[in-house]
Amino acid sequence: MLAMGFQTHTFAKRTGLRARDELAFARRERASERASAKRRVRANARTEDDGYWVPGPFLRPEGSPGAESYTGPTVWRLMQRELAEAEVAQIAPATAKAMSDDDGWTLVDVRPSGDYCERHCWGAVNAQYYRAMDAKNPLNWGKAAISALVFPERIGSKYLNVTENEEFLEELQTHVEWGAKLILYDDIGGVIGEPGVNFENGIQTPSLMALYELAARGWGTENLVHMAGGIGYWDEIEGFDCGECETEDVEEGEGEGEED
Repeated sequence: MLAMGFQTHTFAKRTGLRARDELAFARRERASERASAKRRVRANARTEDDGYWVPGPFLRPEGSPGAESYTGPTVWRLMQRELAEAEVAQIAPATAKAMSDDDGWTLVDVRPSGDYCERHCWGAVNAQYYRAMDAKNPLNWGKAAISALVFPERIGSKYLNVTENEEFLEELQTHVEWGAKLILYDDIGGVIGEPGVNFENGIQTPSLMALYELAARGWGTENLVHMAGGIGYWDEIEGFDCGECETEDVEEGEGEGEED
């Protein structure tokens, strides 16, 4: 049985990082040591009380309102609090590239496969946290119609809207083993806010939600890092290399996902 709490480990063995990030990791290590006992108690309580593995993605933090979705403001505040307590690293694309190139970290693009295949960080793998919604499915016609009205520019594009990808964890584990060293990103990156600074309430994005999902399932926060700025900063600001897929690969990947 796997515990559904955050795990706290040391950052001391990480090498090859810039001096600024090394200092940040050291501060996170000290904070993690102070909070480790509290997290272990909470993790054990969750396991003993729940006693089961919740399938699929989209875990909700303890204390989430029952009527609020996982994208709601209260749920995000609770997610963000746990990510902040775990001292999850937020790094620049330059540092992410160095860690990927030299230190054995894997870049993970959590966007829908169509977006990934159009452009992604060089060397990144794809595990969709959300996938393209199948607008041809009668069950999705209502949502598709609303999406077309609200976002008319999406008509004729790759997809009208997205939906939960119940196979997120399975997709990820086709590329890496459980507990591997991951750098997660999406389009814009998002922010884990801090009191008294800009964006103190943070910015919720799929990559941060996916990171919370993995941490809450016990992936190990010492092996989870978030790339600030997303693919946009990687490509348009830093000018780093990007990859793409053939059109046929995009269509085949989306078709396979929609068969479920």
